[in-house]
Amino acid sequence: MFLITPSRSAPRRAHPLSSLYGILNAALQAVAGIALQPVIVLAAVAFLLGGSDYHVAAFAVMAVATWSFAPLAMLLLGSVAVQPFPVVLVAGVVRLAAMVVIGIVGFRIDTISPGRIVSTLIVSYVVYQAASAIAGQASPALIRGGVPRNQQTAIFGRRGYAAAFAGVIAASACWSLFRADDAFQRSVGLILMLAAISVASATWFTLGIRRAAPRTSSSRPRQLLASTRDAFASAPFRRFAAFKILLALTAAFDPFLIVFGFQQLGLGVEYIGWAILAYAVGQLAGHFVWPRWIARHSPRVPFQIATFLRLLLLTWIVSLPTLATSNLYTDRFDDRNQAMAGFALGFALLGLAASVGHAANQRYLMDLAPRAAVQGPILAANLIAGVFAFAPFAVAWLMGRYDLERLLWGAIGVALVALLASGLLVESRARIRTSPGSWRSRQRTPRTL
Repeated sequence: MFLITPSRSAPRRAHPLSSLYGILNAALQAVAGIALQPVIVLAAVAFLLGGSDYHVAAFAVMAVATWSFAPLAMLLLGSVAVQPFPVVLVAGVVRLAAMVVIGIVGFRIDTISPGRIVSTLIVSYVVYQAASAIAGQASPALIRGGVPRNQQTAIFGRRGYAAAFAGVIAASACWSLFRADDAFQRSVGLILMLAAISVASATWFTLGIRRAAPRTSSSRPRQLLASTRDAFASAPFRRFAAFKILLALTAAFDPFLIVFGFQQLGLGVEYIGWAILAYAVGQLAGHFVWPRWIARHSPRVPFQIATFLRLLLLTWIVSLPTLATSNLYTDRFDDRNQAMAGFALGFALLGLAASVGHAANQRYLMDLAPRAAVQGPILAANLIAGVFAFAPFAVAWLMGRYDLERLLWGAIGVALVALLASGLLVESRARIRTSPGSWRSRQRTPRTL
């Protein structure tokens, strides 16, 4: 979720290629996101190159924590709507530097020790994600400043479609590399170089957007903090927070699903490609389904379906090793290739569930709070997500004491509780009551609590 800072600027002069640059930036960024997918590609790389459980968890932790804390960082730095270009420029340069290191690792991967590869990837990925999160807060204002006002809604919609399709294309490339190349490190090296080239190109297109001279439009920290406090005083928001905490605890096991496949099914390297391709296809399907449903109805049902999909995925993955050794399976198949394929294709459920994401979260919080005060609940939700983003480290600690299969059964229990908790989410436009220190708003009586 993002801290909303409305732009009051009008473009000084629209560049004819600004819209195209914005779309290409989103597409290329999606290519890098798939190549560096934290719970499938990077988790598998860390595990197969001998990294610890904490190394496997680190990529997922930083992927969520950096984006969750980015709005707070921007609040401390100042409003992104004041001068978005310097923020995007500095963040873009830092992000590009991190990706250059990752690209060098990919280019020289055969000459670097596995332990050094994992540690370098973790440090570079943290820097890359932090810079990407900061740039992600400022780039919408930059794009709005370079695109005519009557095209702004359309351009963001096209960016979403371009990113979804580019993700599938990038996943197909990853699948092809893992499938065609027997040398695992060589495949990983090519994927890392693909990510580096994509980020470099995306940065160039972003900085090429013709920008406007924005007016000062900064949020008042005291009012924002008051609105954040009001969010926790609201019963509907507390229900939402409890649900999101349970969902975050369930997602904490995501990086270890691919590890379970290697340990229990003897997963082949080529099936990493199948898993990332299935994940990207699931995200593409979700991009077509969820926004339309949320716009016409509410995000409550998508939240429930996404939670059920996670529950279904966990149950399928934990049950598959037993199924692969049963008479039902062995009487029909001679090896475990079909079981490994079923394991990998199950990640389509994860992609479909994850694609609910930003659209549902922001719409739900906008339904709870007045438009002027919605920044507070969004910031509060981000803080909760950032704190519980570190839950995979707790799972890594538990893996030193308990069997992974037992932990995944526990994750199934948490997912079931989260599914039940999703029934407490409100359906109506219940409003958070604001205190005198926060933004004024009209009060509405909720129909369903």
